[in-house]
Amino acid sequence: MITLEQVDQLRKRTNCSYEEAKVLLEKHNGNVLDAIVEFEKNKGKKCSGYEEKTWKRQSGDFFKSIWEVIRMGFENNVVIEDKNGILLNLPINVMLILIIIIPMVVIPVLLVLMLLGYKLSIRKQKGEEIDLTSMMHDVADKFKGGNSEQPHQYHDESAASDENREGYNELTIE
Repeated sequence: MITLEQVDQLRKRTNCSYEEAKVLLEKHNGNVLDAIVEFEKNKGKKCSGYEEKTWKRQSGDFFKSIWEVIRMGFENNVVIEDKNGILLNLPINVMLILIIIIPMVVIPVLLVLMLLGYKLSIRKQKGEEIDLTSMMHDVADKFKGGNSEQPHQYHDESAASDENREGYNELTIE
């Protein structure tokens, strides 16, 4: 059985991790001297049974994740439309950059457009469709104190034009 004192002694002498010290001691049946000798023989190499992600692999995974988020931002669009058609159709990344660079202009413009009856939606090529309009109405009813137990039925004027949007899912704010 490997004791904490043996692990601490091996770590103090070799500056290895707890996991690596445990593997070395288990391999040598608790013999600290043999574990130290093997550690020194394998300096710069992994000891058998010990697996650790290298910094290069971890950073590669991180950058792949970042690249995936950026790619998805260009595939999905922010769409502003009224009854007559689409007013603005931009990738999400472009809209985020505009909001970051000139927030004092973009955010009030978006709010004014929503108050004027324009529909703000996020169109995704693949995935679930989330109905933000009904969620916003439910939240508004709760703030007003309404206890309606029946789900809201909203008339969607754009339902007839859904054939034009095949292949897209939308997140809509009205």
